[in-house]
Amino acid sequence: MGVKEVVSGMYQLSNGGINAFLIDDGDAGLTLIDSGYPKDAEAITEGIREIGRDLSDLTNILITHAHPDHLGSAKQLSGGTTPISLHPGDADIAKAGVYQLTMKPGPGILNGVMFRLVMRKKPSEFPAFQPDIDLKDGDVIDVAGGIEVIHTPGHTAGHVALLWKKDAGLLFVGDAAANLAGLNYMIGYDDVPEGKESLTKLSGLDFEAAVFGHGKPILSGASDKFGAKFT
Repeated sequence: MGVKEVVSGMYQLSNGGINAFLIDDGDAGLTLIDSGYPKDAEAITEGIREIGRDLSDLTNILITHAHPDHLGSAKQLSGGTTPISLHPGDADIAKAGVYQLTMKPGPGILNGVMFRLVMRKKPSEFPAFQPDIDLKDGDVIDVAGGIEVIHTPGHTAGHVALLWKKDAGLLFVGDAAANLAGLNYMIGYDDVPEGKESLTKLSGLDFEAAVFGHGKPILSGASDKFGAKFT
């Protein structure tokens, strides 16, 4: 799994087009945002070692939404001790340990083509868990200067973005949007109109940088780029 420091103290862990993120808050420990597929637990653990820390330093696991490529390794990495946070709208999927495709293609011809090519229609299983903490819109998590929870339904009912208050602001977009061949809608949404509304909501925020579950970071002028694309 590739490890890259995106901004000071925050690392992107990438594996097969899927990104997870680590915030290193010094003595306060590590916060993991998303956890990849079930098979990624070992690679994420190794990525933590690459930055000179250990899995025992992990103090928070924040999940943007309950798809197998984002919460698949959460239970293994938690070890039953590190709390896992998830929006209540997606909790039933986490507790069931199985995801059945419910999405429709996102806006655009390319998304329609890619959706038909890559989306798996068979159920996907992962280690089930009971979320320890509910992520709710407007909550501010006491990590590294504060992370605000922004409920952004559409991709899933309980999808959240996370706005890190550090410096000029960094938005963890999750799968509300993607930045693969440029900033665009995600390949699929449970509710496309709701997903568009959530992106309009994000476009009204102020953040300099943005990172995505799929695609490259935007390191400057990110909120302006969201506004130009989604409003």
